[in-house]
Amino acid sequence: MTKKVKEVIQRQKARRGYLYAAVPGALSFIMMFLVLAAAGFGVFMLWKRALGDPHFHMRGDTLALAGGVRECPESIGELQSIGKSFDGRSLLDPKLLADIEKRYGESYWIKKITVMRRHFPNRIEIGFLIRIPVAQIWSGDRYWMVDNECRLLPVAGSRDPFPGLPEIIGATAGVISKPPEVGDAWGDEGVSGALGLMRSLWASPLSEQLPIDRVVVIGGTFRDKDGKSVERRRRFELVVAGGAVVRWGAFNAGDLDGEPTSSEKLWQLHQLLLREEALRPGICFDVRTRLPGYTLVPEPVDR
Repeated sequence: MTKKVKEVIQRQKARRGYLYAAVPGALSFIMMFLVLAAAGFGVFMLWKRALGDPHFHMRGDTLALAGGVRECPESIGELQSIGKSFDGRSLLDPKLLADIEKRYGESYWIKKITVMRRHFPNRIEIGFLIRIPVAQIWSGDRYWMVDNECRLLPVAGSRDPFPGLPEIIGATAGVISKPPEVGDAWGDEGVSGALGLMRSLWASPLSEQLPIDRVVVIGGTFRDKDGKSVERRRRFELVVAGGAVVRWGAFNAGDLDGEPTSSEKLWQLHQLLLREEALRPGICFDVRTRLPGYTLVPEPVDR
């Protein structure tokens, strides 16, 4: 037997030995795969069966709404109807939370979803930051609700005032622009300034003494400090509970040259309220200059 033949025989023996050694490993892998596939199929079938189990199905009364909803009754109907749209969905559905988040995220009432968690067998807890109405604006012969960011809320306009909300009205027609699309911010300078003035007063110690009933927006034309150009600015008057009036003037945006800043006006108003004359009915506080004072309201301020 030649050397070359011996080498061929040795290679054939080595190849058969490798095959004999590989077969048990391959069989073990196949068996493990079959066992895992069978277990996975069994789990899948159990999960499919559980999905159809009414015990895990949501109902309208198992969706817990929280986070300011009760403080905003106008929003409750819409948010509850969204919750009821998930009736019959299984709590085991892996897409459930994503679908709920997407659906509520489309609501103009929802500012932010703060929490969302499953409570077995069939309850979902959801927490919200709700857009709360803070003022109503008279525009186009209707009152419209806005939140703290001046966004128009999805409430139909009303000819009658909404109870409990301070009003923003124009002293003359056309001072306040038409309402924007629902969910958009009201870009009108008069509206944003009036709401900013409200926020300033609410954040001050004067909020309890001067609860705001109405802010009147007045169109105005002013010259700059050089007297060369004309700038259109809005001025404001506040009507507070009891009929007292605060003649405020411009609000922020650089406050007009020579006019006290908004923070200075708040301080002046505070000083005026310390005087005995502030208790007189029909009083008008004037803080538009650095010499604040009182006058009597000549007639009720109305739209």
